[in-house]
Parts: sequence; C-alpha cells; structure tokens
Amino acid sequence: MKRPQLWWALVPLLLFFSPGGLFSAPGTPGAPGAPGAPGTHVSLQSPQGLGRWYPTPPDISARSAVVLDSDTGAVLFEKNADIVIPPASLTKLAAMQVALRATETGTVTLEDEVLLTPDSYALNMPPGSSLMFLGPGQRVTVDELLRGLAVPSGNDAAAALAYHISGGVPQFIEKMNAEMERLGLQHTRFEEPSGYSPLNQTTAREFAEFVRQYLDSWPETLSEYHSLKEYAYPAPENLVAPHAEGPILQRNRNTLLWDYPGVDGLKTGFIPSSGYNIALTAERDGRRLIIVLLGGPGENHALGGASRAQDGKVLLDYGFEEFEVLELGAPRVSGIRVWKGDRVDVELGVTTAPRITLPIGLRERLVGELEYKDELEAPVQGGHSFGRALWRVGETKVAEAPLVAQFDVARGGPISVLFDTLRLFFRSVGEFFAGLLASFM
Repeated sequence: MKRPQLWWALVPLLLFFSPGGLFSAPGTPGAPGAPGAPGTHVSLQSPQGLGRWYPTPPDISARSAVVLDSDTGAVLFEKNADIVIPPASLTKLAAMQVALRATETGTVTLEDEVLLTPDSYALNMPPGSSLMFLGPGQRVTVDELLRGLAVPSGNDAAAALAYHISGGVPQFIEKMNAEMERLGLQHTRFEEPSGYSPLNQTTAREFAEFVRQYLDSWPETLSEYHSLKEYAYPAPENLVAPHAEGPILQRNRNTLLWDYPGVDGLKTGFIPSSGYNIALTAERDGRRLIIVLLGGPGENHALGGASRAQDGKVLLDYGFEEFEVLELGAPRVSGIRVWKGDRVDVELGVTTAPRITLPIGLRERLVGELEYKDELEAPVQGGHSFGRALWRVGETKVAEAPLVAQFDVARGGPISVLFDTLRLFFRSVGEFFAGLLASFM
C-alpha cells in the first residue's frame, strides 16, 4: 500500500527556513515508488500544467513562439510552437554550432586562415543575400567568419566556413543535420547553411531547445559574437596588395541589443516564406530567458523588424516579471532497514536539489511527497535509486528527483544472512496466519 508523505500546511515556512527545504525532516516510510529523472517539467501554460493559476499570456503578432527558462528548461509561453517554419538566417547558428564543434575536436582552429573560393565571394551569392563582403585578395580567419555570421549575417561567410570545414556545402549540410539529430531535434533540418532556402525547416520549440544546448556548450559566444552591435570588414590586415578597399561597417539587426537591458544575443532572420524571425536571449538577476519567434509580419524590413522587437520586449517582460526560480531542497530519509547486510540501515536522499520555474505566488501552493521502499536487501549500491521525491501544485507534478542510497551496504557474513533469513521467514509466517485469522473474524 502506498503511504506517501505530505506536508500541506507549513510549505511556505519550510521552503524558507528548513535546512533541507520542503523535506527537511524524515517521516514514516511509504511503499515503493518508481524512480524518476530529476527536473522533470511539464509545459506550464497547458491545461495539463498550471493553466488555472497561470498568468494571462500576452498577445504577440508572430505566428509561432516559445519562451524557455534556460536554467530549468521550463516552457513559460508558447504559441503554435510545433508548426514547421523556415528558420531563415537562424540557420547560421546551426552552422556556428558545427564550426565550434570542429574547433573542439581539433579539426580546425579559430586562428585558421581560410582559403576563399569563388563560391564564397559576396558577388556570387543569391540576390538579396546579407553579406560579410568576402572577395578575392582577402585573408580571413575562422574567428572572423564566425563574427561575419553573427553580426552582418553573411551568406558568404556561411559558404566559406562550409568549404573550409567540409570541403563543400553538401558535406557541411550532412554535418549540420547529423548534429541536429545528435541533439535530439526531429524537425530541424537544413538544405544549405545560410538560411536562404525555404526548404530549411525548424519549429519554435525545437529551436529554443537548440539555443539552450548551444549556449550551454558555448556561453562565451555571447560576449565574443552575439552581443556585438556592429562589425567592420575587411580591415586592412584582411587585404592582400594591391587590394585597398575600406572596411564596410554593418550593424547587428537585433535592435534589442540597444533597447532592452540584459539582451546579449542571439540572431535574427528573414526570408519571404518565413517572415521575421529571431532567436533572443537576455539575462536579469541571474536568470536567463530564451525566446524564439518565427513568422513575424511586416510589409517591409522596418515594420517587420519593429514588430519582431516589440514581440521580444513583451515576452521578455512577461518571463522576467511573472515567474521566479525556486530551489526545492534535497530531502533525506534515514533509518531505511537493510536486511542481510553488513549494517542494518541506509540513508536515502536527493543528491542535487531541483530548481523549478513557477508563476510568482505559487510557492505557497507547493506540496512535497516522498515515495520510497522502506525495506531493502543487501547488497545496496550507493547512488542507486530506491524511490523518488515529488513536488506538486494541485494535481500537477512540477518536479521530480530520485531518492538514492547515500552509501554502499555490502552483503553481510553467513551468520547475519542466515539470522535475517530466519527472521524474515518467521515474520512472513506470522503475517500469513494473522491474515488468515482476520479473514474468519
């Protein structure tokens, strides 16, 4: 029979003042519960999530959007998050991911000088391309090409990277798609590396998760590439005599770098078949939000860019002002009986306190529950899960973490094993006859 532990009345006091959070004091053991992964989250906005307690979502003009808490992975807002839309120049973030992975494996270095082929010259890019302005008679490094992708969004920079890393665009696209598959993204695939093609595809939900993993792997890219407000190329050192053209200064199209405190990335994009897109991130008071907007409207670049920026501001305000991150504590339960071991008990506990994102004001409704086995048989392996801690708001599970053994309990000697075996046998016999007697009463 399951007998979960519940703390209903003193949750706010325990959350603030107890050393172990909600589960600071062990209680009566309950029945076994299936262990679960820590930090399990639902889409908080859904009716299956926290719908009736959820702050009113804002209206935005983009066709599709997701707001993600980077720390906890909680989805704070979504609108048509799973419809497939071309990412446009957001594609270049995936190209940067492949290039940075290549530097990690030693295939290339940031200081590599890239041999520019005619296929990567600006004058050979499709009409309407955004450009870094690569051309003959130039010296350029991988690091400079990454800046050319991040700030002016150069389609020529994407082609140059593809040839340098993989020997051609088709081979580079294979790497990009293999990387998306490795990251667990099912609907994000590419036909070319710049975002020009309407056959490239993603969803707001998947691209937000991609950005989360990208920033987790390469946090330095925010300061080195994505927060740069402008980029001038070619510099004098990029030119080979007799070439002497002056640098072209281009501004980052992410206007929120100027207009919203805390914004430090990430990438904008537009093609007619996608509308105005942005992958946006900002940090405030130690919290980082990730926003992906796809399919923004606009009759021209000025109107489309303004609409995109307004949606971004509204969603950043919403994510920062309506939600908070809570650390739930790491509950422990001592005195779990161990039979046939070299000691008679073991302690179970959560190794790392989960962190969750909730609408502000819901911490008072948090309820903690422990499910675990109250008896174990040796050997018991430290770190193995024998139950779980659950946190709920109403009927909605908002977090879960395994209760693991805090140390090993080895098999006991022959005499102690025999003694415990006899005790368990006689206990089961007694329970059998007690149940039999009760059935006649």
